[in-house]
Order: sequence, then C-alpha cells, then structure tokens
Amino acid sequence: MGRHERLASLAQLDRDGLVVADLGCGTGRTVRKLLETTPAPATVHAVDHGSDLDDDLLHDSRVVSRVADLDAPLPFDDATIDRIVSMNVAENLLDPPGFLRECFRVLRPGGLAVIGHTDFDTALFTSDDDALTRLLVDRFVGVVPSWQSRADGFMGRKLLRLAADSPFELADVRSWADPHRRFDEGSLAWKIAMGMLAAAADDEELSARAGGWVESVRRLADQGRFLFAITDVVVVLRRP
Repeated sequence: MGRHERLASLAQLDRDGLVVADLGCGTGRTVRKLLETTPAPATVHAVDHGSDLDDDLLHDSRVVSRVADLDAPLPFDDATIDRIVSMNVAENLLDPPGFLRECFRVLRPGGLAVIGHTDFDTALFTSDDDALTRLLVDRFVGVVPSWQSRADGFMGRKLLRLAADSPFELADVRSWADPHRRFDEGSLAWKIAMGMLAAAADDEELSARAGGWVESVRRLADQGRFLFAITDVVVVLRRP
C-alpha cells in the first residue's frame, strides 16, 4: 500500500455522501485514491495555490478544483466538510497552528483531518560513502530550496506536538517508511537526491563530491544493490 492509498484509508470514508477536502492536492494522487474508495465521496475539493490537477480529475464531476492560499482562511463555510486530507503542506505555512484551527472550523462535528508530512531528515540511501550521505542529507534538511519560501526537514516529527496544541482530539498516529529500489529519473529517491544536489550547489567542493555520489548511487541501483526509504508521519484528528 502506497502513501496516497494509506491517506485515503485513514480518512475513513465509511458512508455515502461525504464531502472531502484535499488541502495541497498537487496533481491529485490522493484525490484519485479517495475516489477509488468504497463508498466513494460525493465531492472532493482539490485545493492548492495553483491548479496542477491531472486532466481526467479536472473533468470528473465529483472533483471541485479550488485555487487558494492555505495561509489564508480556508474557502469553506463553518462545519461544511466531513474529511480533510493534507500531505506535506505544514512546512510551507506561516502559521501551522492557525492552519489546524481553520481545519477545525470547516469540519463538521465528528469530522476527521488526516494531516501528514515526510520527515526529510530520515532519508536513507545505500551508498559507498556513509559520511558523505549524512552530510548531504543534513545539507538538504538545513537549506531552504529556491522555489520555496520556507522549509522544515523535521516537520514530520513535529506533527504530534502541533496536534496536541490544537482544538482537535487525537484519534491516531501512524508512520511508515516504504522501501524503494529505483533510482531512475522521476523516482522518489532520484527527486530527493536532486534536492540534495541543489542544496549543495553553493559549495563548489561539496557540489563536485555530490555529483560523484549520485553517480555511485546510480551504479548501485543498476547492480540491484540500492535501497532508499524515508519516513512519513500522519496524525488523524477528530473534531468533537
């Protein structure tokens, strides 16, 4: 079971007619898994700062694409949403506690918010140089990418604290670290590695070493000797 299927399962779509919001939906991978559940939701509001939903989802009558700033009040009236799912959003927000308060406001009593985040400091790579791997992961976690205004590589482990300080009841906490053996372009391990390269770009010596590290990891993958994993953490929150 992959990340998006797990998120959909934790949302507990246990009856017909539910209204769900995916906050920070991206291309809609979680939206797709929500629609595949039985029973399927009546409506999925796919919310993000831009509209990158796959075309088939944009044309699905059950999906409502909404462009919104998740640092602003959510675009829903009070107590109108049954389930919220949100993955890898919290680190980008000015006020994560305020975001949870907004989730609480728009959920109906008894509604659930499934809030997840990757803990990037847990990135595990098989390599020929463990010390360099640790250095590159530390650099990746500590540097805010140029395409983001903020980042927090430790956000996964901070979710429980955020939940404890919120008005929600904590219903569940889950974590997982799925094994991956691919290192081809577009794979999760490759994407994280490209982030590590970008984080090292302003250090000429480290950048050169990082380039060699990527090539060594690619060789290990070609030989079937490569493993990658990274931990996702999810809190399931209930509005009383």
